[in-house]
Amino acid sequence: MNRLYRISALALAAALCLALAACGSRPASSGSTSGGGSSSVSTPAASGSGSVSGSASVSSGGAGDTMSEGQRYAYAIRDARPAEDNEYSEIACGDAGGEPMLAVNPNDVSAEDAASSIQMMLDAMGIDPATLDAYAFSMSMMNVRAYAIGVFKPAEGQAEAVQAAVESYVSLQRKSFENYLADQYEVAKGALIKTLPGGEIVLVMSEGAADIMANLEKTLK
Repeated sequence: MNRLYRISALALAAALCLALAACGSRPASSGSTSGGGSSSVSTPAASGSGSVSGSASVSSGGAGDTMSEGQRYAYAIRDARPAEDNEYSEIACGDAGGEPMLAVNPNDVSAEDAASSIQMMLDAMGIDPATLDAYAFSMSMMNVRAYAIGVFKPAEGQAEAVQAAVESYVSLQRKSFENYLADQYEVAKGALIKTLPGGEIVLVMSEGAADIMANLEKTLK
């Protein structure tokens, strides 16, 4: 009887060793996904100012998704301006028929808050999104800084309306700072507005406006 017990114990130990060996020989997983296997989509790397880790978001469709025109404008603004601005200032974008979004979102603004804030900023500039095929912009809503960088592609027949809105916004900013903050008045006074060969109306009201405009022209040519 004792011999049978010893044989059984030896057989059990051998089986356990074989099982452990099989487990140890399995290849390690190459990566894990959450949420039913969805994967993240990385954003284009910044070519000029340096990318901001975790600050830009794109649609969650999939790796094969193409970038929208509005997103292309947003990343052009990101790369054209100083890296410090990307650490603090959101860049909004949108396309006709789509939902607006923050392509660069360093302050982790929720999608719901982003939508209302984007509309508020467009209202402040006097621009109706219905007059645009695509757009991207970053601006300050504080009355202590003259700052706005935007790329606006007018819808068919809306170029004059968009141009007039942008020019009116810059004029209001100049008047606002003229007798208030001299340095910001100089920034507003030096604002640049250009229409690119592709029809985009570009606004740069910022320190270093000439360099930023040149970078945008180069990227969007």
